[in-house]
Amino acid sequence: MQSSSFLEYQRQLQSRHGQDNAQSLFGLTKIPSVEQIRNILDPLPASGLSSVFISNYQQLEEQKYLRGFEVLGKHLLVALDGTQYYSSHEVSCPCCSIRTHHNGQVTYSHKAILPVVVSPSQSSVISLPPEFIYPQDGHDKQDCEQAAAKRWIAAHGQMFAQPEVILLGDDLYSRLPMCETVLAQGMRFIFVCLPESHPVLYDWIDFNQAKGQVKTIEKTRTQGKETVQYQYRYLTDVPLGGTPSDIVLNWCEVTVTRQRDGKRLYHNSWITPLDLNTPQQVIAVVDAARSRWKTENENHNVLKTKGYHLEHNFGHGKQHLASFLLTLNLLAFLFHTILGYVDERYQQIRQIRGTRKGFFQDMVALTKYLWFESWTALIEFMLDDTKPAGPIRNTS
Repeated sequence: MQSSSFLEYQRQLQSRHGQDNAQSLFGLTKIPSVEQIRNILDPLPASGLSSVFISNYQQLEEQKYLRGFEVLGKHLLVALDGTQYYSSHEVSCPCCSIRTHHNGQVTYSHKAILPVVVSPSQSSVISLPPEFIYPQDGHDKQDCEQAAAKRWIAAHGQMFAQPEVILLGDDLYSRLPMCETVLAQGMRFIFVCLPESHPVLYDWIDFNQAKGQVKTIEKTRTQGKETVQYQYRYLTDVPLGGTPSDIVLNWCEVTVTRQRDGKRLYHNSWITPLDLNTPQQVIAVVDAARSRWKTENENHNVLKTKGYHLEHNFGHGKQHLASFLLTLNLLAFLFHTILGYVDERYQQIRQIRGTRKGFFQDMVALTKYLWFESWTALIEFMLDDTKPAGPIRNTS
C-alpha cells in the first residue's frame, strides 16, 4: 500500500463504520499495534522468506514471462550489487556491521546484496532473495560483499538450472576466488575489470596490443539527436592473474564518444568466460554487461525514492527485525513488478494513472475513506468509468 499509516487509518475507519480494509483486504481480524508487529518479527530470520522469492521466480519462468529477459542464447542476467539500508552512530544490534572512524566515532550499519534479474531490453527488474552482510559465527573478520555474494551463489545457484545464468558485478567481483566460485557452480559471469585493480592483467593486454593481437570494432549509432561512436576492443585467452596457470578468460572494453566534439560519454571494461569469437558476440556481451546499471536505477533508486523508503528505519530490533522488514519491502516491490506483467487490470490502472507514486496515492486515499469488500471490488472501483465526473455537492 506504500502507506506508513495504513493500520491507523483502518482503526479510524472501523470506529466510524464498524468495518475496515485491513480485515477485508488482508484478513486481519484484529489490527495489531506497531510494537506487537516488531516484537513478533524480531526473532525471525529473513532467510525464512527466501522461498517466496524462489516460488515466484519459478512461476514466472514456467509461464514464460522471463523469455523477454533472455540474452546471449537464452541466458538470464543476474546483477549482484550491495547497498546500505541502515546507519546510526547510536543504535546497534548483534547483526550490525561496525566501522570505527579516525576520530574515534563508531558507525553501525546494515548492508545487503539485492540480486535482480536484468535485461538490456527490459525497463523493470525481477527481485531475487537478498543476502545480508552481517557478522558470521566463527569468523573474526568483518563480513563483506564478496563473502555474502559467495553465500548467495552457494544457496541459490540451483534455482537457475534452466535457463542458465550470467552474473553481473562490479570490479569487486573480478577476483580469482570469486571467479572460481561462480564457475564451480556452473554459472558464467561478466565482471567489471579495471586497470588499477588488475595491473598484471593489463600489462598482458598491452603486450598483446603491441603485437597486434587486440582486435577493434567501430560502430556509429544515433542516440536522440546525437551521433555517437562506439569503439570495442577485445582479447581472448587472458590469464586473470597474468600467468598461464591462472583461469583463462576473455576481456573486452567499450568507449563511447560523441561525434560532434569527441567528448567521451562512457568507458568500461570486463572479463568473462563467454566466447568473444565474432564482432556480433562482442557487442552483445558488452550490451549485456552494461545492463548492470539497472540494478541501481531500476532497483536501488526505486526502492529509495519511489515510496518503498529502503533507507527508512521501520524498526531496528535486537535480532533480525531490520533485515526482515527490508525483505518484506523487497517482496512488495516484487509483487508490484509481477502484477505489471501478469494482471491486465493492474496494467490498465497503472497506464491510466501514469506514475507509480500517483497510483499508490490513489490506493491510500481510497482505502482511508472507503470500505471495499475485496481487492476485486477496489480494482473495479478504480477502473469504473461510470463514476460521476463532476463535483460532489452537499445535498444536506
